[in-house]
Amino acid sequence: MVSFILCLLPALLATTSAQGETLTCNTCFGQTETCSFAPGTCQDNKATGGCLSVAEDITLDGTQNTYFYKQCLSSYKSDIEVPISFTVGNGQYVRINTTRCNTDNCNSALPGVPTGSTTENGLQCPTCFALNFTVCNSAITPCTGDETYCMDFTGFLYQGPSFSPFQAKGCASASAQAIKPGTNLATALYTFDFFWGSSVPAEKIPTNPPPITAASQETPTATLNTTITTTPSRTTSPETTTSGASPALGKFSFALYLPGLTGLLLVKLLS
Repeated sequence: MVSFILCLLPALLATTSAQGETLTCNTCFGQTETCSFAPGTCQDNKATGGCLSVAEDITLDGTQNTYFYKQCLSSYKSDIEVPISFTVGNGQYVRINTTRCNTDNCNSALPGVPTGSTTENGLQCPTCFALNFTVCNSAITPCTGDETYCMDFTGFLYQGPSFSPFQAKGCASASAQAIKPGTNLATALYTFDFFWGSSVPAEKIPTNPPPITAASQETPTATLNTTITTTPSRTTSPETTTSGASPALGKFSFALYLPGLTGLLLVKLLS
């Protein structure tokens, strides 16, 4: 029994030591990279916590909000740590660059804000953003830069003590695949609590059909080899008339008058 306790003692001492060890991180907040407001340090439990540095650019409320901050992170593995960018249309986007670490003062440097890009990449996604269960009327929008995925997420958007359900669709960076149900994305203004979502590779923008030209509109006409047969006209030769006979009677009309003429000559001779 004593030997068993002696074997467990090193493990118990190591656990107690780890639970009691603190982690020191830098703190500050600001709207420029100098992050000059409230500089200092914070302490957290090294076993579960870490240090956080964030640079973000968000336009969900119609205005551009850029923030930089450093702080302690009480739950080191609960939030999304990769840089992420997504665009939900109408000039609304979220761009966050996050670094996390868990050694003393490891967050002394600030990451840069993802700049985004206006260059279309040949892909497209449905985009929309809606709060408070309003209909998210999506429109197909060309994607830009490294946003090569289509995302579709729902959840709760927290701003201070208040929160609202939201739905978001848009073009996203490949890192959006890290967003899963139950994950959180913390920003200076908001915290996104996702309870459903998916990210799939974006589809290519269909190429337009070739333009219609005047030549392509012409309907091919088949050439018909038509043989025209001409019937020669019949020429009627004029009939020859004799002894003043009518042309309509022809050459046999004189024979009709012969008996009558013979009779007249006999009468003349006898008289």
